[in-house]
Amino acid sequence: MKQIAFLIFSLAALPCLAQTDVSSFLSGTAEGAVYSLPATTIEITVDAICVKRTPGEFHRYADKFLRLNNVISAEEKYWELQNVNVELTGKADPQKMFTVKLNNSTASNLQLTEEGILAGINTDNHKEETAPLVAAAKRKSIDARQYMTEEILQATSTAKMAELVAKEIYSIRESKLAIVKGQAENMPQDGVSMQLVLDELDKQEKAYLALFTGTTDTTSVSRKIYFTPTAESDTVKSTLFRFSRKLGVVDNENLAGAPVYYDFRNLNSVYIPLPDEVKKPLKKEGICYNVPGKAEFRIYTTIKTLYNSELPIAQLGTTEILSKALFNKDARTKVTFDTATGTIINIEKQ
Repeated sequence: MKQIAFLIFSLAALPCLAQTDVSSFLSGTAEGAVYSLPATTIEITVDAICVKRTPGEFHRYADKFLRLNNVISAEEKYWELQNVNVELTGKADPQKMFTVKLNNSTASNLQLTEEGILAGINTDNHKEETAPLVAAAKRKSIDARQYMTEEILQATSTAKMAELVAKEIYSIRESKLAIVKGQAENMPQDGVSMQLVLDELDKQEKAYLALFTGTTDTTSVSRKIYFTPTAESDTVKSTLFRFSRKLGVVDNENLAGAPVYYDFRNLNSVYIPLPDEVKKPLKKEGICYNVPGKAEFRIYTTIKTLYNSELPIAQLGTTEILSKALFNKDARTKVTFDTATGTIINIEKQ
Protein backbone atom coordinates (compact mmCIF):
# COMPACT_ATOMS: atom_id res chain seq x y z
CA MET A 1 0.00 0.00 0.00
CA LYS A 2 1.31 3.44 -0.82
CA GLN A 3 2.23 5.59 2.13
CA ILE A 4 -0.21 8.45 2.51
CA ALA A 5 1.08 11.98 2.97
CA PHE A 6 -1.19 14.23 4.96
CA LEU A 7 -1.65 17.80 3.80
CA ILE A 8 -3.68 19.71 6.38
CA PHE A 9 -4.87 23.15 5.53
CA SER A 10 -5.43 25.02 8.86
CA LEU A 11 -7.28 28.31 9.10
CA ALA A 12 -7.07 31.33 11.37
CA ALA A 13 -10.02 32.28 13.56
CA LEU A 14 -12.27 34.19 11.17
CA PRO A 15 -16.03 34.72 11.06
CA CYS A 16 -17.62 31.54 9.72
CA LEU A 17 -18.81 31.30 6.15
CA ALA A 18 -21.32 28.47 5.83
CA GLN A 19 -20.17 27.54 2.34
CA THR A 20 -17.63 25.26 0.70
CA ASP A 21 -16.57 26.65 -2.67
CA VAL A 22 -15.34 24.04 -5.13
CA SER A 23 -14.39 24.60 -8.75
CA SER A 24 -12.75 22.66 -11.56
CA PHE A 25 -8.98 23.03 -11.53
CA LEU A 26 -7.35 25.27 -14.14
CA SER A 27 -3.56 25.53 -13.98
CA GLY A 28 -2.34 28.96 -12.90
CA THR A 29 -5.72 30.15 -11.65
CA ALA A 30 -6.30 28.00 -8.57
CA GLU A 31 -7.05 29.89 -5.35
CA GLY A 32 -7.12 27.19 -2.70
CA ALA A 33 -6.34 23.54 -2.14
CA VAL A 34 -6.28 21.31 -5.22
CA TYR A 35 -7.35 17.68 -4.95
CA SER A 36 -7.98 14.90 -7.44
CA LEU A 37 -10.36 11.99 -7.66
CA PRO A 38 -8.83 8.66 -8.67
CA ALA A 39 -9.03 6.60 -11.81
CA THR A 40 -9.11 2.94 -10.83
CA THR A 41 -6.27 0.67 -11.92
CA ILE A 42 -6.46 -3.11 -11.63
CA GLU A 43 -3.19 -4.48 -10.25
CA ILE A 44 -2.65 -8.14 -11.09
CA THR A 45 0.09 -10.03 -9.22
CA VAL A 46 1.15 -13.29 -10.83
CA ASP A 47 2.94 -15.69 -8.47
CA ALA A 48 5.02 -18.50 -9.95
CA ILE A 49 7.70 -20.84 -8.66
CA CYS A 50 10.77 -22.24 -10.37
CA VAL A 51 11.37 -25.86 -9.39
CA LYS A 52 14.82 -27.41 -9.72
CA ARG A 53 15.16 -31.15 -9.13
CA THR A 54 18.64 -32.62 -8.72
CA PRO A 55 19.38 -36.37 -8.47
CA GLY A 56 21.30 -37.65 -5.46
CA GLU A 57 24.83 -39.03 -5.67
CA PHE A 58 23.58 -42.56 -4.87
CA HIS A 59 20.24 -42.52 -6.71
CA ARG A 60 21.16 -45.67 -8.68
CA TYR A 61 21.37 -47.63 -5.42
CA ALA A 62 18.16 -46.33 -3.80
CA ASP A 63 16.17 -49.47 -4.60
CA LYS A 64 18.98 -51.92 -3.79
CA PHE A 65 19.83 -50.62 -0.30
CA LEU A 66 16.71 -48.72 0.83
CA ARG A 67 13.91 -50.15 -1.34
CA LEU A 68 13.11 -46.66 -2.66
CA ASN A 69 11.69 -46.52 -6.18
CA ASN A 70 10.29 -43.01 -6.65
CA VAL A 71 13.53 -41.02 -6.59
CA ILE A 72 14.88 -38.22 -8.79
CA SER A 73 16.99 -39.82 -11.48
CA ALA A 74 17.67 -36.86 -13.81
CA GLU A 75 18.16 -33.12 -13.40
CA GLU A 76 15.03 -31.14 -14.21
CA LYS A 77 13.98 -27.49 -14.09
CA TYR A 78 10.45 -26.21 -14.68
CA TRP A 79 7.97 -23.48 -13.70
CA GLU A 80 4.58 -23.72 -12.02
CA LEU A 81 1.89 -21.02 -11.95
CA GLN A 82 0.82 -20.74 -8.32
CA ASN A 83 -1.92 -18.11 -8.16
CA VAL A 84 -3.14 -14.75 -9.41
CA ASN A 85 -4.07 -11.95 -6.99
CA VAL A 86 -6.07 -8.85 -7.96
CA GLU A 87 -6.11 -5.54 -6.08
CA LEU A 88 -7.43 -2.09 -6.91
CA THR A 89 -5.23 1.00 -6.78
CA GLY A 90 -5.91 4.60 -7.73
CA LYS A 91 -4.02 7.15 -9.75
CA ALA A 92 -4.91 10.82 -9.97
CA ASP A 93 -7.40 11.41 -12.77
CA PRO A 94 -6.34 14.59 -14.63
CA GLN A 95 -9.95 15.03 -15.77
CA LYS A 96 -11.17 15.17 -12.17
CA MET A 97 -9.10 17.84 -10.43
CA PHE A 98 -10.89 20.36 -8.20
CA THR A 99 -10.05 23.35 -6.02
CA VAL A 100 -11.40 24.09 -2.55
CA LYS A 101 -11.12 27.72 -1.48
CA LEU A 102 -9.26 28.15 1.78
CA ASN A 103 -11.99 29.93 3.67
CA ASN A 104 -12.85 28.94 7.21
CA SER A 105 -15.12 26.09 6.16
CA THR A 106 -14.39 22.86 8.00
CA ALA A 107 -14.20 21.16 4.59
CA SER A 108 -10.89 22.91 4.02
CA ASN A 109 -9.18 20.38 6.32
CA LEU A 110 -8.24 17.86 3.61
CA GLN A 111 -6.23 14.68 3.75
CA LEU A 112 -4.50 13.85 0.45
CA THR A 113 -2.29 11.05 -0.80
CA GLU A 114 1.14 11.70 -2.24
CA GLU A 115 -0.48 11.97 -5.69
CA GLY A 116 -3.03 14.48 -4.44
CA ILE A 117 -5.98 12.05 -4.33
CA LEU A 118 -8.63 12.96 -1.77
CA ALA A 119 -8.41 10.50 1.14
CA GLY A 120 -10.38 12.24 3.89
CA ILE A 121 -11.89 15.40 5.31
CA ASN A 122 -11.42 16.38 8.96
CA THR A 123 -9.88 12.98 9.67
CA ASP A 124 -7.18 12.31 12.23
CA ASN A 125 -3.74 13.51 11.25
CA HIS A 126 -1.73 10.29 11.33
CA LYS A 127 0.46 8.43 8.88
CA GLU A 128 -0.01 4.82 7.96
CA GLU A 129 3.16 3.02 8.95
CA THR A 130 4.54 0.57 6.44
CA ALA A 131 6.12 -2.51 8.00
CA PRO A 132 9.80 -2.81 7.08
CA LEU A 133 10.62 -5.43 4.52
CA VAL A 134 12.39 -8.40 6.06
CA ALA A 135 14.32 -10.69 3.78
CA ALA A 136 13.18 -14.27 4.11
CA ALA A 137 15.83 -16.50 5.59
CA LYS A 138 17.15 -18.97 3.07
CA ARG A 139 17.38 -22.58 4.19
CA LYS A 140 20.83 -23.94 3.54
CA SER A 141 21.02 -27.46 2.22
CA ILE A 142 22.72 -29.85 4.63
CA ASP A 143 25.99 -31.33 3.45
CA ALA A 144 25.72 -35.04 4.17
CA ARG A 145 29.49 -35.43 4.11
CA GLN A 146 29.83 -33.68 7.45
CA TYR A 147 28.13 -36.72 9.02
CA MET A 148 30.09 -39.39 7.14
CA THR A 149 32.38 -41.65 9.11
CA GLU A 150 35.99 -42.38 8.21
CA GLU A 151 34.96 -45.75 6.86
CA ILE A 152 32.43 -44.19 4.45
CA LEU A 153 34.84 -41.54 3.18
CA GLN A 154 37.59 -44.10 2.56
CA ALA A 155 35.37 -46.48 0.61
CA THR A 156 36.93 -47.32 -2.75
CA SER A 157 33.72 -47.33 -4.82
CA THR A 158 30.45 -45.42 -5.05
CA ALA A 159 28.51 -48.65 -4.48
CA LYS A 160 30.39 -49.29 -1.23
CA MET A 161 29.81 -45.72 -0.03
CA ALA A 162 26.11 -46.07 -0.78
CA GLU A 163 25.95 -49.32 1.18
CA LEU A 164 27.65 -47.81 4.22
CA VAL A 165 25.47 -44.69 4.14
CA ALA A 166 22.37 -46.91 3.97
CA LYS A 167 23.58 -48.75 7.07
CA GLU A 168 23.96 -45.39 8.83
CA ILE A 169 20.37 -44.52 7.94
CA TYR A 170 19.12 -47.79 9.47
CA SER A 171 21.27 -47.17 12.55
CA ILE A 172 19.80 -43.68 12.99
CA ARG A 173 16.28 -45.06 12.74
CA GLU A 174 17.03 -47.70 15.36
CA SER A 175 18.43 -45.03 17.69
CA LYS A 176 15.32 -42.85 17.32
CA LEU A 177 13.06 -45.82 18.02
CA ALA A 178 15.05 -46.75 21.13
CA ILE A 179 14.80 -43.18 22.48
CA VAL A 180 11.07 -42.99 21.86
CA LYS A 181 10.57 -46.33 23.63
CA GLY A 182 12.86 -45.30 26.48
CA GLN A 183 15.22 -48.19 25.76
CA ALA A 184 18.33 -46.23 24.72
CA GLU A 185 21.51 -46.82 26.70
CA ASN A 186 22.08 -43.08 27.23
CA MET A 187 18.59 -41.65 27.55
CA PRO A 188 18.23 -37.83 27.54
CA GLN A 189 17.61 -36.37 31.00
CA ASP A 190 14.36 -34.55 30.17
CA GLY A 191 11.83 -33.93 27.43
CA VAL A 192 13.66 -30.89 26.02
CA SER A 193 16.92 -32.79 25.73
CA MET A 194 15.13 -35.72 24.14
CA GLN A 195 13.61 -33.45 21.47
CA LEU A 196 16.99 -31.89 20.70
CA VAL A 197 18.53 -35.33 20.19
CA LEU A 198 15.64 -36.49 17.99
CA ASP A 199 15.84 -33.31 15.89
CA GLU A 200 19.56 -33.83 15.30
CA LEU A 201 19.01 -37.46 14.30
CA ASP A 202 16.24 -36.35 11.89
CA LYS A 203 18.63 -33.84 10.32
CA GLN A 204 21.28 -36.51 9.80
CA GLU A 205 18.77 -38.96 8.31
CA LYS A 206 17.41 -36.38 5.86
CA ALA A 207 20.91 -35.43 4.76
CA TYR A 208 21.79 -39.06 4.09
CA LEU A 209 18.46 -39.80 2.38
CA ALA A 210 18.96 -36.87 -0.02
CA LEU A 211 21.97 -38.72 -1.41
CA PHE A 212 19.53 -41.38 -2.63
CA THR A 213 16.27 -39.50 -3.27
CA GLY A 214 17.74 -36.23 -4.62
CA THR A 215 16.83 -32.65 -3.75
CA THR A 216 14.11 -30.23 -4.86
CA ASP A 217 14.76 -26.47 -4.65
CA THR A 218 12.09 -23.85 -5.34
CA THR A 219 12.35 -20.13 -6.06
CA SER A 220 9.27 -17.89 -5.85
CA VAL A 221 8.85 -15.10 -8.40
CA SER A 222 6.09 -12.45 -8.60
CA ARG A 223 5.26 -10.22 -11.54
CA LYS A 224 2.82 -7.30 -11.57
CA ILE A 225 0.58 -6.35 -14.48
CA TYR A 226 -1.44 -3.11 -14.50
CA PHE A 227 -4.69 -2.55 -16.37
CA THR A 228 -6.55 0.77 -16.29
CA PRO A 229 -9.95 0.16 -17.92
CA THR A 230 -12.21 2.63 -19.68
CA ALA A 231 -15.83 2.50 -20.74
CA GLU A 232 -14.61 1.01 -24.04
CA SER A 233 -12.54 -1.76 -22.44
CA ASP A 234 -15.15 -4.51 -22.82
CA THR A 235 -13.37 -7.57 -24.15
CA VAL A 236 -13.57 -11.34 -24.17
CA LYS A 237 -10.66 -13.79 -24.29
CA SER A 238 -7.91 -11.20 -24.61
CA THR A 239 -4.38 -12.33 -23.72
CA LEU A 240 -3.22 -10.93 -20.36
CA PHE A 241 0.15 -12.71 -20.36
CA ARG A 242 1.67 -16.01 -21.41
CA PHE A 243 3.10 -18.78 -19.26
CA SER A 244 5.78 -21.28 -20.21
CA ARG A 245 6.71 -24.36 -18.19
CA LYS A 246 10.32 -23.76 -19.24
CA LEU A 247 10.48 -19.94 -19.02
CA GLY A 248 7.77 -18.95 -16.53
CA VAL A 249 5.75 -15.73 -17.10
CA VAL A 250 6.51 -14.24 -20.52
CA ASP A 251 5.15 -11.33 -22.56
CA ASN A 252 2.13 -11.56 -24.84
CA GLU A 253 4.32 -11.61 -27.93
CA ASN A 254 6.37 -14.60 -26.76
CA LEU A 255 4.70 -17.61 -28.37
CA ALA A 256 6.81 -19.98 -26.28
CA GLY A 257 4.19 -19.58 -23.56
CA ALA A 258 0.54 -20.61 -23.47
CA PRO A 259 -1.89 -17.66 -23.22
CA VAL A 260 -3.62 -16.68 -19.99
CA TYR A 261 -6.81 -14.81 -20.94
CA TYR A 262 -8.97 -12.14 -19.35
CA ASP A 263 -12.54 -10.96 -19.81
CA PHE A 264 -13.63 -7.45 -18.83
CA ARG A 265 -17.32 -6.62 -18.95
CA ASN A 266 -18.90 -3.31 -17.98
CA LEU A 267 -21.98 -4.19 -15.94
CA ASN A 268 -23.48 -0.69 -16.04
CA SER A 269 -26.19 0.17 -18.53
CA VAL A 270 -24.95 2.17 -21.48
CA TYR A 271 -26.00 5.83 -21.30
CA ILE A 272 -25.36 8.28 -24.13
CA PRO A 273 -25.87 11.89 -22.97
CA LEU A 274 -27.56 14.43 -25.17
CA PRO A 275 -25.40 17.21 -26.67
CA ASP A 276 -26.88 19.83 -24.33
CA GLU A 277 -26.13 17.65 -21.33
CA VAL A 278 -22.52 17.24 -22.36
CA LYS A 279 -21.97 21.00 -22.41
CA LYS A 280 -23.81 21.62 -19.15
CA PRO A 281 -21.24 22.13 -16.35
CA LEU A 282 -21.59 20.32 -13.05
CA LYS A 283 -22.55 22.64 -10.20
CA LYS A 284 -19.86 22.12 -7.58
CA GLU A 285 -21.08 23.56 -4.29
CA GLY A 286 -19.56 20.87 -2.09
CA ILE A 287 -16.90 18.16 -2.20
CA CYS A 288 -16.80 15.99 -5.31
CA TYR A 289 -16.58 12.20 -5.01
CA ASN A 290 -17.02 9.17 -7.24
CA VAL A 291 -19.84 6.69 -7.39
CA PRO A 292 -18.01 3.85 -9.15
CA GLY A 293 -19.58 1.54 -11.65
CA LYS A 294 -19.32 -2.24 -11.63
CA ALA A 295 -17.36 -4.52 -13.92
CA GLU A 296 -16.86 -8.26 -14.11
CA PHE A 297 -13.21 -9.25 -14.35
CA ARG A 298 -12.13 -12.81 -15.08
CA ILE A 299 -8.68 -14.36 -15.57
CA TYR A 300 -8.46 -17.92 -16.89
CA THR A 301 -6.64 -20.50 -18.96
CA THR A 302 -8.07 -23.16 -21.25
CA ILE A 303 -8.11 -25.48 -18.22
CA LYS A 304 -9.29 -23.46 -15.23
CA THR A 305 -10.40 -20.07 -13.91
CA LEU A 306 -7.75 -18.25 -11.88
CA TYR A 307 -9.85 -15.24 -10.82
CA ASN A 308 -13.44 -14.11 -11.25
CA SER A 309 -15.11 -11.24 -9.43
CA GLU A 310 -17.10 -8.02 -9.74
CA LEU A 311 -15.00 -4.90 -9.18
CA PRO A 312 -15.89 -1.24 -8.53
CA ILE A 313 -14.32 0.94 -11.24
CA ALA A 314 -14.34 4.74 -10.88
CA GLN A 315 -14.21 5.39 -14.64
CA LEU A 316 -17.44 3.47 -15.20
CA GLY A 317 -19.46 5.48 -12.68
CA THR A 318 -20.40 9.09 -12.03
CA THR A 319 -19.08 12.08 -10.11
CA GLU A 320 -21.38 13.42 -7.41
CA ILE A 321 -21.33 16.24 -4.84
CA LEU A 322 -21.15 15.88 -1.08
CA SER A 323 -23.51 18.54 0.25
CA LYS A 324 -21.92 21.72 1.58
CA ALA A 325 -24.42 21.57 4.46
CA LEU A 326 -22.25 18.86 6.04
CA PHE A 327 -19.47 21.39 6.52
CA ASN A 328 -21.31 24.48 7.75
CA LYS A 329 -20.48 26.47 10.87
CA ASP A 330 -22.41 24.09 13.15
CA ALA A 331 -20.89 20.83 11.91
CA ARG A 332 -17.50 19.18 11.75
CA THR A 333 -18.18 16.18 9.57
CA LYS A 334 -15.50 13.54 9.13
CA VAL A 335 -15.41 11.77 5.77
CA THR A 336 -13.16 8.95 4.61
CA PHE A 337 -12.75 8.13 0.92
CA ASP A 338 -11.50 5.05 -0.91
CA THR A 339 -8.37 6.24 -2.72
CA ALA A 340 -8.71 3.45 -5.31
CA THR A 341 -12.25 4.30 -6.44
CA GLY A 342 -13.02 7.74 -4.95
CA THR A 343 -16.17 6.50 -3.25
CA ILE A 344 -17.17 7.37 0.32
CA ILE A 345 -16.17 4.79 2.92
CA ASN A 346 -17.49 6.49 6.01
CA ILE A 347 -19.25 9.70 7.10
CA GLU A 348 -19.23 10.73 10.75
CA LYS A 349 -21.19 13.87 11.60
CA GLN A 350 -20.37 15.58 14.86
